[in-house]
Amino acid sequence: MDHNHNHGGPDDMEMACPMQMSFHGGSCEVILFPSWATTEVGAFVGAIFGFFLLAFAYEGLKYARELLHASDAATRASPNDKRTLRQALLSRSHLVQTLLHLLQVTVSYILMLIFMIYNYWLCLAVVLGAMCGYYVFGWVRNSSVDPNEHCN
Repeated sequence: MDHNHNHGGPDDMEMACPMQMSFHGGSCEVILFPSWATTEVGAFVGAIFGFFLLAFAYEGLKYARELLHASDAATRASPNDKRTLRQALLSRSHLVQTLLHLLQVTVSYILMLIFMIYNYWLCLAVVLGAMCGYYVFGWVRNSSVDPNEHCN
């Protein structure tokens, strides 16, 4: 009985680009979903560039959240500005921060999963994107300790 023939099913890309559990190179990768496979160098280079930009944007998102928090704190600087718990939870700025936090956590896990593909080109894209993002956004941060830091 021949178990090596191809039926054209959803696992075909996984067979063409098997997952390796050690650092490796190459451009044949299944990225996050079986339907997202890079079997051509151009598609793989596009993925590298995309993940570089995603890591860069992740650093910008952390900075944007800090700016939003500082702006909100400045508008509530008056000691007479007491809010109830309900007002605080339902405030526009808290709802925006909550949605941005959801986005930040989601992006951080996506970047972690990309790194866990163990393709050193994808890993390098994530690391260099984060480095360049920090270079652009990190110098203007209000504190050296980031309370919004996730998965870094």
